[in-house]
Amino acid sequence: MSKHFEYGAENRWHDQYFEKGVTLPDSAGVVCANALAVGQHHGALAVTLVADGAVSIPAAKKLTVTVQGSGTENGVFADVASAPEMSVSGGADAAAVFADGEVIGKLVLPDMADYARIKLTTDGAATGKVDVFLNYPAR
Repeated sequence: MSKHFEYGAENRWHDQYFEKGVTLPDSAGVVCANALAVGQHHGALAVTLVADGAVSIPAAKKLTVTVQGSGTENGVFADVASAPEMSVSGGADAAAVFADGEVIGKLVLPDMADYARIKLTTDGAATGKVDVFLNYPAR
């Protein structure tokens, strides 16, 4: 991730994190702690995953990012059926490795319920922590 401001690239808001320092699950799923307001944005918001320290996804395994939605901040969250998923995988013979601060991926949110949470799932011993935050890609 660039350490410098790039005019027109994207915008971020202070402290709009789904969660900081999320430990990647080992062959399971974890839902980020914070629900953020995203309703009626018409496809103008994205989720970014950044390595918080070294991150490794083993060969032939993957990390999947899923969007969950709810009408209220403290309501019941469920996977958004129309939402895209993002998967990052290790190669056939080598792990995918990300350095501290490196962007792992970005996922544009669909027009959806008022609040979103992000679910991270792995199918094999991924290691490390990630920061998951909301941003606004320039259009």
